[in-house]
Amino acid sequence: MATTLYLIRHAQSHPSARIIHSEWPLSELGRTQATRLTHLLEPLGIERIVSSPFTRCLETIRPFAEKSGLEVVLCDDLRERHLGVGFDDDFWAVWRRSWEDFDYAVPGHETSREAQRRFVAAIDRTLSEHEGQTIGVCAHGNVIGLFLNHLDARNGRETAERLTNPDVLRFRTDGGSVVWDRSYRLPGFADLVTDPAETPIDDD
Repeated sequence: MATTLYLIRHAQSHPSARIIHSEWPLSELGRTQATRLTHLLEPLGIERIVSSPFTRCLETIRPFAEKSGLEVVLCDDLRERHLGVGFDDDFWAVWRRSWEDFDYAVPGHETSREAQRRFVAAIDRTLSEHEGQTIGVCAHGNVIGLFLNHLDARNGRETAERLTNPDVLRFRTDGGSVVWDRSYRLPGFADLVTDPAETPIDDD
């Protein structure tokens, strides 16, 4: 029985050093993106919504869920990986190294391998619980990138860095492996998205 999965990356957020990373809200533009995304998701026939509990994901998917009358089921294992560094140059050094060495992490934080393992397990559970349905899963760029790497090791850091805010990727499975439909583009999506490099950051 075929199952369709849409992995939805959250809209543009507004990170702040004064706010715990799980509670970063959407930016003003991100809220507009979430509203517009609602109308683009409606034709997809999504029957179930599962989301990271982080604020930026909930603020992205909630408008669609409310309009569609769907419950948002929270799954903590869909959360973003926290690199354990701030917004300065160290962030990008740790980001690059974590893709070069999947067993590297700042002490006290997840390695790429650990984050990949729990995210993949969460997706597998979701697919098993909703076999034959169309599922929307709202999550984050790093862990989505690690999931793509799980599907094909050729999907590395560059693939993760090409993800936009928001982003919508389509996958299909029919009782076997999960296949990423790399050619899929959500109609009307191109003029909605922003590059993560455009994300406004309050770093003091």
